[in-house]
Order: sequence, then structure tokens, then C-alpha cells
Amino acid sequence: MENHTLIIGAGVAGLAAARFVSDCGRTVMLLDKGRGVGGRLATRRDGDRKAPRARWDHGAQFATFRSQDLIERLHIWEAYQALVPWYAGAHRMISAEGMNALAKALAKGLDVKTGQKVLRLTQTETGWRAQTESGESFEAKHLICTLPAPQLLELLEASDLEFPGMENLRTIQYHRTLTLLAELDGPSDIPAPGCLEPASGILRTVIDQKQKGISSAHTLTAHATSPFSLEWYDRDRNAAASVMRAALAERIHAKIISTQIHGWKFAEPSQRCPLPCLKLAPGLWAAGDGFMAGDDDAPPALPPRVESAILSGLAAAKRSLQDA
Repeated sequence: MENHTLIIGAGVAGLAAARFVSDCGRTVMLLDKGRGVGGRLATRRDGDRKAPRARWDHGAQFATFRSQDLIERLHIWEAYQALVPWYAGAHRMISAEGMNALAKALAKGLDVKTGQKVLRLTQTETGWRAQTESGESFEAKHLICTLPAPQLLELLEASDLEFPGMENLRTIQYHRTLTLLAELDGPSDIPAPGCLEPASGILRTVIDQKQKGISSAHTLTAHATSPFSLEWYDRDRNAAASVMRAALAERIHAKIISTQIHGWKFAEPSQRCPLPCLKLAPGLWAAGDGFMAGDDDAPPALPPRVESAILSGLAAAKRSLQDA
């Protein structure tokens, strides 16, 4: 059966858009190339899956919400209940099970197909068709794409599609980030609440996941600086991990007993489009953290927020339904 709306990307923007469309009584399906939902709301676990010994948030570390309307909507969706303040009086919201728990709460009840990389889009007489690497095709009247702008541009070009609005997509630029996940043999001694910003050309932030409250083991997430990540992203990852591990060891007292490294090619936009979402063609919308939903008074270079990505997805969903 053809869906009313097809959404490519099951990060928070895509999930929020899908929940809104579903609330309006329309059928909706999400496609994502990953193994699970959440995108950069990513949590890695070590040990028993139901009671992991160690956890790392290795993408977004927290979410901050300023829109009361959105907070109320998240409560209705039973998603805000997954969050708690990082520390007393903080507006930085986390989940004790890791930030991916917010994405899982948003995904509850939705038709999400993971492991589906979209290779080509085709405009049909009634809407849009997405063809995936698995050989499957999915059709809908409306299509919302929440991929990072460079990935969406590649998809549109591979589909032999060209729209005037693509110039807006080309203005969106992203930082790369290398992230080191470390386990220690004891406390890190990072001052409360567990976030360190080293004066380093290598490390941008170090977050103590045990202090944050998501890990029973002593785990740290260390994000590299943008210049270091750009220089090392396409080089040997083991070598990059060794350099980051040495920089981290200089700033903590405990012994590092193990490390893992992860690369985010599209970690966060360095330049965003000053629109909440973008209509590319009839029935085709772009949304996500590359847009400035909820940031009307902020400069385009303002660091993106989880809230902004959700609001962008909602904006695309609302406007697509208005075109229905």
C-alpha cells in the first residue's frame, strides 16, 4: 500500500515529522540506512544489553528545549519522560539510559525500516518513489528528506534531479568529528558535573559518562577539535586514536584500560540555511539540523541543537500536509 508520506532519515527530525503526520491520521513510513534510529543521538553499550556495564553517548551529549509548545508535544508523545536534568538546575536534559533513549521514545509506534540506503528518487504521477540498495521500492504522495545536506545533494544528483532550491542546500556545511570512547580503571577526577573543555588543539570536550549518570563503569567520551578531525579523518584510525588517547591521558588521573574510535562525517553544521525547512519540488521537502528552525534571532553559524532539528522536522511535516 502506498503511504501518504515517506521520510528518509530516522534521526530526531525525521522521527518528529513522522509522529506529526501520524497524529494527523496519515500513513507514514521512515527509511534509514543505519541499524537503528536516532542518527547522532547515539549511545554505545558494553556488556549485557538489558543491563550494560558501560555506556557512552558518542554523539549529542544532551538536549536543551526552550519551546514550551514542543515540550508539551514531547510529553504527549511520552518522549520527554525519558529525560532528566544533567545536574541540579540544569537546562541540559539527558537520559539515564543514554541519549538514544529519546530517539527510541519518538520512534514508538512508527513504521521504521532500517538498513535501507536510498539510491535513487523518482517523481511519479502521484508523488515520489524511493529505490533502495536492497532492491526495494517505496512510494508515497509526499517525501521528506532529513539527511545531512551533502548526502541529500548526492542523492538528488544520482537521481538526475535538479531544483532551484538545491542552491540553499549547497550553503549548508558540516564539521567532521573524531570521537574517542575510553574506559578507565577508576574515577577520572574531572570536576563536576563531568564536562571538561581542554585548552588543546586535539581535544574539544571530554565528558565523564559515569558522572553524567548513564554508565556504571568509568567511561569517557572525548570529541576532537574540528581542525584535528579534518586533518585525521581519512587517515589511519588506529593512529588517530593513539594521538587522542595520549592527549586524554594528560588530563585525567586514572589509567585508560581500553579505547574505541568513531568518526562523524557530518557531526554538526558549521553553516546552516536560515530557513526552518525547504520545499524543493511539489511534495518534496528537506529538513534537519542544517536548518534554523526555532533560531529566528540567531546567526546562521549558531551551533545547532537537538530542539532545532526536531522543530525543522515538524515544520516540514506541517507544510507538507498543507499541500495535501
